[in-house]
Amino acid sequence: MLDKMILKYYDDIFCYCYHQLGNREAAEDICQDTFVSFIEHETEYHAYGKLKNYLYTIARNKCIDYFRKATPIYVDEIPDKGQESFENEIEMRHLVATLPEEYRQVIILRFFQDLKYKDIAEILGTNASNVKYKVKKALKMMESEVERSEK
Repeated sequence: MLDKMILKYYDDIFCYCYHQLGNREAAEDICQDTFVSFIEHETEYHAYGKLKNYLYTIARNKCIDYFRKATPIYVDEIPDKGQESFENEIEMRHLVATLPEEYRQVIILRFFQDLKYKDIAEILGTNASNVKYKVKKALKMMESEVERSEK
């Protein structure tokens, strides 16, 4: 059962961690820690809701702990992409990284992980309308940053 669960959700949780951290090795470590933590506290899950959301919540907390340790954020090179695509990826990561934590979270969960507002709300412990507001505000902040950098 645990093997199937890990196979089913590993890629999603890894991608989330990678988008949060920008470092492949750190994302792998945090992803593995997420599943270890789930296994250690499996009995607490039943009261939470969707398993995937519970795993995202654990991964989110692990990423926050990682940032608290003041580890620098790295952007790994993205292989097999054209120069323009690579530059767009770097620019997008930079824009997301400039956002305050609460806004960065909703952007990553919504656009990089393609989660629904209600699932994001469950992960962040808030409501869907608050998530929608934060997504809109984050997008405006990113747009303002682009306009400011073009001047």
